[in-house]
Amino acid sequence: MSLTISEETRSERKPIEAGSHRATLYSLVDLGTQRSEWEGKEKWQAKVRLTFELPDLTDEFEVVENGKTTKVEKPLVISTEKTRSLGEKSSLRQLLESWRGQAFTAAELKNFSLKNLLGKPALINVVHKTSAAGRTYAAITSVSKLPKGMKAAKAFNEPLYYEIEEGESGAFTHLPAWLQDKIRAAKEFTQAKTSTAAVANDEDDDNGVPF
Repeated sequence: MSLTISEETRSERKPIEAGSHRATLYSLVDLGTQRSEWEGKEKWQAKVRLTFELPDLTDEFEVVENGKTTKVEKPLVISTEKTRSLGEKSSLRQLLESWRGQAFTAAELKNFSLKNLLGKPALINVVHKTSAAGRTYAAITSVSKLPKGMKAAKAFNEPLYYEIEEGESGAFTHLPAWLQDKIRAAKEFTQAKTSTAAVANDEDDDNGVPF
């Protein structure tokens, strides 16, 4: 099964229905340090994107493999982006503590890896919201453990994990183009380009230094 995530036509589909759904986390993508504006001020924050598949909600998707296009019944997916922080008041920490059903200890926080979350089942709550452009979209408002008696579904998608240090290699090549572009806008990418340009300019300047 291909690792490629295809959300290119996500805006053409109806929003995922509101309510509670069984889910499995299958993708964790480090978005790097992203720029945003708050009350007219520029802000840079490290972001991470968590994507869940919903086994009880499926649709037909076009999959291109070896130059052939076929239709495959796949679970719908939904994502949420959080600041990559486990500070006491961070929304990511609140989400994770709600999901596991208990607070982190100081010892757990020292060695916690988000990668351990891949493949874990959850019960997510979805609500419909309206964007500034007037578009209705689905948003995750909470994540919790599956209730007793509710079985976890077998994962459909292969797990995908990307860290910004990988640059444009590794799992980056399996991400949709729009998400690749978003990652390229991260400070880590733009700083690397600036540094490369500076080195190139230094090389063009023949100042007689013997190395």
